[in-house]
Amino acid sequence: GLGLVRQVYLSSLDLAIHGEAPPADAAGLQALVDEMRPRLSLVDNPPGANMLRSFGHLMNQYSAAYYGYMWAEVLSADMFATCFEANPFDKEAGMRYRKLVLAPGGVGKISEHLERFLGRPPSQDAFLKSRGIA
Repeated sequence: GLGLVRQVYLSSLDLAIHGEAPPADAAGLQALVDEMRPRLSLVDNPPGANMLRSFGHLMNQYSAAYYGYMWAEVLSADMFATCFEANPFDKEAGMRYRKLVLAPGGVGKISEHLERFLGRPPSQDAFLKSRGIA
């Protein structure tokens, strides 16, 4: 529900602030928040309220990557539905996950590790279904 649309809002705001045409000043940032919050989160922004002061992810190593939290949920829902839903304690599936996804660590592309584990490219279908969207 509202938690999901809040994450969409925060991710989109992060991308807008770190994108090709970021706001040039504080007034521009406020205008961006005032426009995006009601459009994406379905909650009006109170006059003068600027949550950017407390959104620490914006100005650290997460720049333009806040969406990664939701993307991780998409990937985990896909892996669970595909490999663990029938039996969350399946030792064979767990070992495949360990060897194909965790063991390579930061070597190579995670998308390729996930594709080998899933036997196909990742999909958002399980995530959308788990949220009652599809």
